Amino acid sequence: MLYPQSTAYAIEALGLLAALPPGKSIKVRELAQQLEIPEQYLAKVLSQLVRKKFVNSTKGPTGGFSLAVEPGNVTLYRIMAAMDSLGKLEDECCMGLRVCSPATPCAFHDQWLKFKEQVIVKAQQLTIADLSRLVVDKLASAPPSDRT
Repeated sequence: MLYPQSTAYAIEALGLLAALPPGKSIKVRELAQQLEIPEQYLAKVLSQLVRKKFVNSTKGPTGGFSLAVEPGNVTLYRIMAAMDSLGKLEDECCMGLRVCSPATPCAFHDQWLKFKEQVIVKAQQLTIADLSRLVVDKLASAPPSDRT
């Protein structure tokens, strides 16, 4: 995986939050059920997103989580940076070697550099609005499972 599970959950959560009508919020339990993500894990991810100012949190019986940013202005790259996920993508060797550089390359070094460059460019282009469409389409077409 190019980034940690917590980043994948953050991406899915932001995508679904972006699909909410303006002014609407959603409880962590409902969000976790819709995304089929463990509730406690999602709660921790949402706390990070609140601290990073991507998400608003409102307490109380009518409270919940809502998007705090304009979905068309925030990129996947920015989300990955906020979740501290860029190091794995930008720095780690695809073969898992501790030292992989032009001076001491792994067998896939050159191809991996090209692939990473393409991923980074795409991550800098995709916005939360784009991710929202993907998450909503996925939820609409996927049968319920027992992932949680």
